[in-house]
Amino acid sequence: MSTPAERTPGFAVFSSASGQLARERARRTTSLVPAASVIAADEHTHVVLWGDLRHRTLDDPIVLTRGARTSRADVGPDEARRIVTGELDLRDVLPPFAAIDWDAALGRLVLVVDWLGMRHLYLSEGDGIVGASSSSAVLAGLSTDRRIDREAIGVQSLLGWQLGAGTPFAGVQKMGPGSRVTLSRGVLTSCEDPPAPVRDAPSAADAARTAANVLSDFVSVQLDDHPDTVLQLTGGLDSRLLLAAIPRNRRSSVEAMTLAVPGSSDVEIASRLVVDQGMKHRTVELRGLQALTDEDAWSLCAAAARDLDCSADPVAFASIRWADPAQSQQPRLAGLGGEVARGFYYFGPLAPVGVSRTLASVLAQWRLFPNERVSPDALEPAFAAAATEIAVDRVHDALTSASDTWWTATDEFYLWQRMQRWAGTLASATCFDRPVVNPMLDDRFVRIARALPPGDKKNMRFLSRILLELDPDLANIPLDNRPSPHTYAEPSSANRCRLAALQARKVVGKAQQRWSHVTHPPPGGELLAGKVVRHWRTDPQILDPLRHLGIFRQSWLEGVVTGGQPADPSAVALLVNLVVACSTVPALTAGSGSRFP
Repeated sequence: MSTPAERTPGFAVFSSASGQLARERARRTTSLVPAASVIAADEHTHVVLWGDLRHRTLDDPIVLTRGARTSRADVGPDEARRIVTGELDLRDVLPPFAAIDWDAALGRLVLVVDWLGMRHLYLSEGDGIVGASSSSAVLAGLSTDRRIDREAIGVQSLLGWQLGAGTPFAGVQKMGPGSRVTLSRGVLTSCEDPPAPVRDAPSAADAARTAANVLSDFVSVQLDDHPDTVLQLTGGLDSRLLLAAIPRNRRSSVEAMTLAVPGSSDVEIASRLVVDQGMKHRTVELRGLQALTDEDAWSLCAAAARDLDCSADPVAFASIRWADPAQSQQPRLAGLGGEVARGFYYFGPLAPVGVSRTLASVLAQWRLFPNERVSPDALEPAFAAAATEIAVDRVHDALTSASDTWWTATDEFYLWQRMQRWAGTLASATCFDRPVVNPMLDDRFVRIARALPPGDKKNMRFLSRILLELDPDLANIPLDNRPSPHTYAEPSSANRCRLAALQARKVVGKAQQRWSHVTHPPPGGELLAGKVVRHWRTDPQILDPLRHLGIFRQSWLEGVVTGGQPADPSAVALLVNLVVACSTVPALTAGSGSRFP
């Protein structure tokens, strides 16, 4: 299988005591990554750069995010060096962010990632050499240990993304949040900046007021520095908060853009908002996917899997990337991160309970698995059974390490797992497309949200109170198929009943989804997945490398390629990831896992 040559800009660095291994590994990288350049930092450490980075030198730090910002300014070379050396706190930098810098005086290469770990970098050690890269697949492709991590793939078959430091490849791990890593003479040292402690909670009113000031200050400075910033506006609450954070007298000069998702009311609500504010509005349509050939759909999804490092849904990503290609370099103002302050995984009454494996299993089976899980019918029975147990155990371990209180643990799980690994995978794949700033990932905002008790966050109460502080008029406009934020911020007795009925309908919908084993495909996902499967049926050898992995049931695979067996988008997504993994890592083997047959 051949995939498009153009890659997301990236790097790999190798260091060994003798230097010969590092030179050889760097040379071999250029066979995996076309049009890469190699720099000998010194005899022992060699750096490979590709994409838009291949013309860079090691004279200045290399920032691995376009448009990196602190809360007050863009990150230039001087600021980047101070961040790498620790003179500037990583918490002052907005995720996603990462940088590499060569310290010639000490003969070491230094890498840092943001405090949330959203910018993904990867590490490997062994065979007398240490490596780091923006691509886990590149590290795996150069290793002598070419095994998939069956347990990581098992987790991904249920979640659609990875947990913790896992990658699809054995021996390759993701750098942790707030990490600072050095490579020198074949030695890798790493330290992590621990998460900021959660302080005593302010009153709900004070918290909303402070958070509103953080958002308005951030957005005002962003617009001062980049007046051409575009607001990504939906029908939901998070992006409306950012609209409200724009000073009223500046809104008419800001352009808004909305993705037109079939069946969603986003465009209708966003259009009303921009008309009221006198703003320009751009709509991004998903139309036209139907015109893609089956081969083009396959190429689009394969390229997406490569850029996602085979660690998230390439079908969903390909659909969005096709609809919104990286043509305009205008900065984007995005609402990603609002769920951190929402109590995203809350369900039922907020009773004081501790973390248990039973509750972890309930959370996994009802909230984490249903949307992206691969049908057990498609998988080898032993693999599917082991994957479920392992995934629940890992969810439980993550919750237990976060807090001994259930509701706080779910908040922390959302922040340090779903945001870091799911949203971070997507952000890392697109961070060179254009500058995207997410003010609700500002550490000041997140610290406020983490300090609040669950009762102040449940049912969007805290976010709605922030909106009331910023713009009461916007708080009175209904959301997408939901009441106005004012209803959530100050619910009357009647509104409490209405909100309870909405919550009950959500629970019933989740129950029906779980019982029917129906996933919710992403916009355009069913269409793209269908085209990809049709392409496989014209060239079934594409799937041959997967047959020895022991993940998908052989009879199911045969049915897919002969046309007698449908494949839902979640199964197609995992298949695409595994095919691309096998093409990137030649002779990839099935590997093993302590809990897999």
